[in-house]
Amino acid sequence: MAGEAEEEEEELTIGEIRAGLAFVAGEWRRDVAVAWRGGAIVSVGKRAGRGALDFRGAVLLPGLVNAHTHLELTALAGRLPRAAFPDWAKGLVAARAAWEPREVEASARDGVRLSVEAGTAAVGDFAALGSDDALRQSGLRGVSWRESLGIAPERAADAARCARRFLRPPSALWTPGLAPHAPYSASPDLYVLLHRLARARRLPFATHLAELREEVLFLRDGGGPFARMLRALERDPGSWRPPGLRPVPYLAALGVLRGATVAHANYLDGDDVAALRRARATVVWCPRTHDFFGHPPHPVRRLLAAGVPVALGTDSLASTPTLSVRDEIRHATGKGLSLAAALRMATEGGARALGLRRSGRIAPGWAADFTVVVGRGPADALDGPVAALYVAGRPVKASHCARIPACVGVRTSLAALAHPGRATHASIRAR
Repeated sequence: MAGEAEEEEEELTIGEIRAGLAFVAGEWRRDVAVAWRGGAIVSVGKRAGRGALDFRGAVLLPGLVNAHTHLELTALAGRLPRAAFPDWAKGLVAARAAWEPREVEASARDGVRLSVEAGTAAVGDFAALGSDDALRQSGLRGVSWRESLGIAPERAADAARCARRFLRPPSALWTPGLAPHAPYSASPDLYVLLHRLARARRLPFATHLAELREEVLFLRDGGGPFARMLRALERDPGSWRPPGLRPVPYLAALGVLRGATVAHANYLDGDDVAALRRARATVVWCPRTHDFFGHPPHPVRRLLAAGVPVALGTDSLASTPTLSVRDEIRHATGKGLSLAAALRMATEGGARALGLRRSGRIAPGWAADFTVVVGRGPADALDGPVAALYVAGRPVKASHCARIPACVGVRTSLAALAHPGRATHASIRAR
């Protein structure tokens, strides 16, 4: 039995794909063959072996990365109307308070299912209520950031202990992370405690930052809509006092910004961009959620021009209609970014946001994570059906596309993916 297990492992982690078009090292190439072994790419060229999976009617992308979402909120799809953020947040808190643990877990698992259907290879998930089981057991790459809240400094130690209990040993594909929610909902004490713990355990560290105009006002003088929201939610701020700083310099002064993954960053001035670059932070832009709340144009061009890495995220279904990274790419290109730039943000940028090394690019030595989309041109990368999804060289998704005319050469490959245990050696192995 041990020998059979080893043979199956070998069979599933050695392979080769031939694609009609591929996004390789940040640019488009025709007629590409990619081979991998042990979960890593070993060659990228023109000539494929006889056993290569035939995707000449498809576009091969590096595995797409959703760098910021909340899987456990999937069940809130369409339930919260568009509103000013404080009102929307109160509705979110009320809806979550009524859930049983099994409902939270079911919602997260549904989010994983939708992510796989959308061709997502890696997910950065903020989990505040439930366990990390859905993502950890999914076969996708992922980070489950434990989202911690508590504006009262007196309760920071308790919140940090709760977050510590969430941590499990990482696996080859998954790791836990730590995430104080935001400067308006987590005390400076909580930020510092969680950042120290993340550094000590070498875990990813993330937060929402500069997301809202109300956040800027609240940190300046403790007033505005957020002060009223805290009172309405009966959240006691304890001894918390406003720092009198903008969000980015506030976290920089606390010493918790270096290497952090920062969700949103909607409200930045020139000094903020420079501070993010100095801290080597990565920003995750969620284009459709950005528009859902009516924010002014995102500073993505200033960030990119300054050398700040930018990734793409969907945020949750409570503020966006799908968990598709390709939909976010489409939205980003609609705001003037090139398709190549948006794809780099959704692959290499996302991998950086999750702390994934040598991931997000089709190149030798990089992870064998691929999103395969039916089509023949770059535009099909956004519009074609997802044909297959690989993570670490293993098939996670295989769709049936027998009725799609563009799917020439894809059908036999999908049959091999659907039944890998019965596939011939030529179907799975690179010879």
